[in-house]
Amino acid sequence: QPVVVVNKPGAGTMLGTETVARAKPDGHTLGMAISALTINPAIRASMSYDTLKDIRGVTLLANAAMVGAVHASVPASNAKEFIAWAKTKKPDEIAYLTPGIGTLGHISGELFQNAAGIKMLHVPYQESNRAVTDFVAGQGQAFFGLWQSVEALVRADKVKVLGIFNKSRMADYPNVPTMAETLPGVETISRLGAIAPGGTPKAVLDKISADFNAIIRMPDVAERFRPFGMVPVGTTPEAFDAVIAQELKDWKEVLGKAGVKPN
Repeated sequence: QPVVVVNKPGAGTMLGTETVARAKPDGHTLGMAISALTINPAIRASMSYDTLKDIRGVTLLANAAMVGAVHASVPASNAKEFIAWAKTKKPDEIAYLTPGIGTLGHISGELFQNAAGIKMLHVPYQESNRAVTDFVAGQGQAFFGLWQSVEALVRADKVKVLGIFNKSRMADYPNVPTMAETLPGVETISRLGAIAPGGTPKAVLDKISADFNAIIRMPDVAERFRPFGMVPVGTTPEAFDAVIAQELKDWKEVLGKAGVKPN
């Protein structure tokens, strides 16, 4: 049967997630969720749905690298040099651009500056492409977001990479350092997963999950993930539910320690 794709951006992905949460739990309405699914409850004072009760995981499709990059004009070529330079600036004199409030780019930037002991001005956008365009044009000194957003710019030497937020370096880019090499413990990973309304029958979730997983494990499909810095995963619904529950707990603790307060 045909599949209709409906893009519902806005409110840090909450509009799209709410649509899934309120849909009939029959397996005919699914959502594509990113890390904001588990970040939002930690930074939002109120939400129209309960992530644990109103959402079920179908499968964790892939993980993707997050990156911190700086404009070519910034006199720093790595995280250590950037931090030293930033400490010579006044608070909020340095702007960092992200795809939006509550996105993993935003959280990565906050974790970075808190660990580094610097203060930057957060400039959120509605989506990544516009943020990257303005970043390259010099509208901000730094950008935090998905590696795939700046990969081509890095290869063209148009921006400089401070580091990726993975636990280890990427196989395709072994010369790109991790943030943790400079700031131990500063790690984030972007998730991409399929979700369904809470109450969707287990048999339905299992069938959809198995179909998704079979597709992403096809060699040609898996290969298409690589240019985006994504690594296919594929899990059971229960395993993805466990990831969601754990990250809801982890983000509340991590962001609380970093001083990121709900708004």
